[in-house]
Amino acid sequence: MRTLIIQLPPGLPSPSLAYTHAQVMAEPGTRPLALQWAAAALLPAADRQTETVALVPAAALSWHRVDLPAGLHKQAQRVQAALQGLLEERLLDDPEHMHLALQTNWANTPSPWVAVCDRAWLGAHLQALEQAGLPVHRIVPELAPGTPGSPVQLTALGDADTGWLWVSHPERGVWGQPWPALRQAGLAAHERLGLSEPEQATATLQAEPGAVAVASELLGSGVRLMPPAQHWLAALAGDWDLAQFELRANARSRQLKNWQRTASHLWHSPAWRPARWGFWLLLAAQLVGLNAWAWKTRADWQAQQNSWAQVLRETFPQTSLVVDAPLQMAQQVERLRQGSGQLGAGDLETMLAALGQALPPGLAAPRQWAYQTGQMRLQDFQPDVAQQQALQQRLSALGYAWRAQGDGWLMSAQTEAKP
Repeated sequence: MRTLIIQLPPGLPSPSLAYTHAQVMAEPGTRPLALQWAAAALLPAADRQTETVALVPAAALSWHRVDLPAGLHKQAQRVQAALQGLLEERLLDDPEHMHLALQTNWANTPSPWVAVCDRAWLGAHLQALEQAGLPVHRIVPELAPGTPGSPVQLTALGDADTGWLWVSHPERGVWGQPWPALRQAGLAAHERLGLSEPEQATATLQAEPGAVAVASELLGSGVRLMPPAQHWLAALAGDWDLAQFELRANARSRQLKNWQRTASHLWHSPAWRPARWGFWLLLAAQLVGLNAWAWKTRADWQAQQNSWAQVLRETFPQTSLVVDAPLQMAQQVERLRQGSGQLGAGDLETMLAALGQALPPGLAAPRQWAYQTGQMRLQDFQPDVAQQQALQQRLSALGYAWRAQGDGWLMSAQTEAKP
C-alpha cells in the first residue's frame, strides 16, 4: 500500500499555489523522501491502494491541554461544544472559527492535548484536493507533542535564513522560533526557546541539511543530520488524525484505509517477519494435518466398505458386482424373507398390527385407509394434539414414521428395503 502525503501550504488555495508532496511506499525504511511540488490539479492520481494524507504545517497549529468533564466521552455530541468553552479564554480568535481535534484515546487520558487550526483554511484545502480527485483519508500534524516521559525533540527545518527551529515538548506542546530571532544577542538559544538547561542537555536534535550548520552553532554538538522532510514519516507513524467533528465526512473511507495500512504493515514490516513465518508454518501444519486426517478417514471408510463387500460375497455368493454392499445385503435379505412367506415391516398385516398396538386408549381405529408397499394412508382420522404426539412416539419406537399429509395421515416403514 502506498501513501501520498501532501503538505498544506499556508495560503488559501489558488490555481498557482503549489503543494509539496511525496509518495511513501508501505515500508519506506530510511530512504529519503522524493519531494515534489505541483498545483492541486497536477498532483499524482491516487488509486484504491493509495492512502492520501494531508500534513498540517507546524506553524498552522497551536497546542493546548484541557481538563475535560467526567463522563464527556459518553456524550459525543457535546464534545466539540465543551472544547470550545474550555478554550475560549486561550484562543485569539473565536473558537467557533477554529478547527479542534483531540488526541487519540483522549477519554482515558488525563488532560489530553487539543490541536487547533483555522477551520476555513483547512476546509478550503481539503475541498481543493477533493475537487482534484484526491479525497483526504487522514489529516496529521507535521509535529506533535512527545509522549509523557520522553525527552524534548528539537527539529531544525529549512535553512539558516528562512528556516525555523521547532520544539516538541511532552508537557508544553509544540512551538518554534525562526533562526534570525534565535541569533539575537543577550540570550542563549535554549533560553530563547523557553527550555531549561537540563531539558536542553537531554534534548534530541535533528536538522535538515540547510540548517545543520546554524543548529550546531547555536545548540552545540549532537545535531543529527536528517534528510529533507524525513520527519514526515514520524508524522505518518503517529496516531494523530485531525479529521474530527465536521471533517468526519469520509470516516468510513478513512477506517478502510486504516485497515489497509495496518494489513500492509503486518505484511511488509520486518518487525512482523517472525509472526508471518509462524503464521505460514501454522497454516502449513494445519493443511498437512487436514490432509493426513482426510487420508485416514478415507482409508477407514474404504476398509469398512471392503469388509461389507466381503460379508456380502460370503453370505450371497451369487452376487457378482458390489456397488452398495449394505443396500444389496438388505435387498437380498428382503428377497429371502419374501420367498419364505414371512411378513416384513412394510407389509399390510404388520403395519395394521403396529397401528393397533400404538393407538392411545380412547382413540378409535381409522375407518378409511389406503395401502401401498411400505406405506398406509389413513382418512377420517382426527386425533387431538396429545393423542397425535403419543401415537407418533409409539410408532417411532416400533420403527414407523407418522406425519400429516393433506387431510389425512401417512404411516410408513422407516427402514423399508426396496427389492
